[in-house]
Amino acid sequence: MMLFRSKTDYRWLLNKAEKLNLYKEFHVIAYCLMPNHFHFYIKIKSEETTSEFFQRLQLSYSKYFNRKYERKGHVFEGRFKSKFIDIEEYAIYLSKYIHLNPVKAGLVKRPEMWEFSNYCNVIERKEHCVYLHFYRNYFYYPKEYADFVNDGLTDYEKDIEKYLFE
Repeated sequence: MMLFRSKTDYRWLLNKAEKLNLYKEFHVIAYCLMPNHFHFYIKIKSEETTSEFFQRLQLSYSKYFNRKYERKGHVFEGRFKSKFIDIEEYAIYLSKYIHLNPVKAGLVKRPEMWEFSNYCNVIERKEHCVYLHFYRNYFYYPKEYADFVNDGLTDYEKDIEKYLFE
């Protein structure tokens, strides 16, 4: 099912996440909203906080979506999936995977063209939106991260295969 039918829907979820204190509760490293799912790569304070946050976010969005589109029932299929990342190399590939999602889905040709991710905030170093210390640990200049991500445009499966989060 399509979770987002309009730009307003994408913006609603991002605004709600912010109102639920996403940026105070977590360090948002990467995110990308896709038409039928979304990814958030976050540094958490506690597992309980994560579950509660995403439960509230999904419930709020479901109410909004059902009201807006005059429908009833579930909007999300099942519970959100989470995975603990403890391998440093995996972490940076996960952000790459998330930022390349709309390209690999054929929605845009380049990650900076997708407005519902924080990719542009990362490469432009916008402090208010991302946990930039994470990226600075790996890439001194924003262009280095952009090059790392763009290298995945041609060898995506080979590059990311061993790190895929499914």
